[in-house]
Amino acid sequence: MKIFDFDIEKGIYRFESNGLYTEPHAHPVVEIVTALQGTFSLECNGQQTDGLVFAIVDANIAHRLVSENASLGMLMLESHNGLLTEYFKAKGLLLDEGCCLKTECAERKLLFEAIHAVAVSADLKTPTDKRVAQCIDHIQTHTSEKDPEVKTLAAKVGLSDGRLSHLFKEHIGISIKKYLVWDKLRRAMYGFLDKEGNFTTVSLQGGFFDQAHFSNAFKSVLGIAPSKAYRNSSSLQS
Repeated sequence: MKIFDFDIEKGIYRFESNGLYTEPHAHPVVEIVTALQGTFSLECNGQQTDGLVFAIVDANIAHRLVSENASLGMLMLESHNGLLTEYFKAKGLLLDEGCCLKTECAERKLLFEAIHAVAVSADLKTPTDKRVAQCIDHIQTHTSEKDPEVKTLAAKVGLSDGRLSHLFKEHIGISIKKYLVWDKLRRAMYGFLDKEGNFTTVSLQGGFFDQAHFSNAFKSVLGIAPSKAYRNSSSLQS
């Protein structure tokens, strides 16, 4: 797997992979997949579709991806304010039960690049609710501290624990607890890519209990073991 972009500030993660088999998983990012060569299969909502050349899987939708003999471009985007959804609608890319699947798409590579360009130029990540945005900002700017409790975050934005939890899940799609795991996971991944360290070091620095804790979180979110993800490339590609 080659990593071309891993921007944790803007929430843009871009990869290429030759041959991929994932376990069922879900992640808090929108995933766009295009076949550079060959086709791939995607299982979503309990139904597998073969012969795909382009797909979009919405955030927090369980899915499984198989591309034994295909080369894939993959783009994962943190999307919390509706701008990406509106762009998809304008392009006629409608998500049916969280997925948009195409077995034919002649302009798929150009479309993939266009989506990436939108992500780079626009702010897709900041939630429309300022209180939720403040919570995320606090989480991301206090990475050296232990995970903040919901009551601590709620007090900062003047809400009750229950009201903040409801708003957070409404705008982000997952609970605050799960978001904290995602935040630690992506920072550990970035640390591995940036410093070219080992999994034990980056998992501990990222706030995980140990390497096994990191590996389990990685697999549940991305569907593969971290060692497999970085087998072919452990640094950002130019």
